[in-house]
Amino acid sequence: MNSSTQSILLCLGLILIVANIAQADKKCALAIKVCDGTFKERARCMEIVRSNPKIQSAKNPVQISKFVLELAIHKAVAGQKFLKNLAKKSKSPAIQQCAGFDYDGVVGSFKSALGEIKEDPMTANYDAKVAGDGPDNCDRGLAAEKIVNPAITKLNDEIRLMSVIAYVATDLIPYKEP
Repeated sequence: MNSSTQSILLCLGLILIVANIAQADKKCALAIKVCDGTFKERARCMEIVRSNPKIQSAKNPVQISKFVLELAIHKAVAGQKFLKNLAKKSKSPAIQQCAGFDYDGVVGSFKSALGEIKEDPMTANYDAKVAGDGPDNCDRGLAAEKIVNPAITKLNDEIRLMSVIAYVATDLIPYKEP
């Protein structure tokens, strides 16, 4: 193979790589827009988006909001189950409050947001934001009892991030006047 043939093959290979990258960016442009709205959490948001093909493939704000909220509900329910098991063992009032009241609110807010996406996007947006109050309240209760638990801290950080992502996603839904 002569050098001009090698150059042509190299150029064609580079064109294919660039085209694939452009196609991938186009495919998840909406997800990138959502993650851009999370500002300092962009990198963590992109990790979540990359790990979820449904979110990456969303074609409109309603779809991405739905997929994000479904993931948020899944993570919140799993987190609450973890907290409830921990509460049984520790008997700490703060952990019991996290597992009960605080995460009941998280799960309820995410579910409410999911139910409101099409009918009332402004309420969905509000509920998505309010879901982040549960981890904040949980953190305050733990701090008051001087409890340091890295697993709970990590869970609260993740749920707070899901609240921000859901808030940004639902904020993209066009509002229709009644």
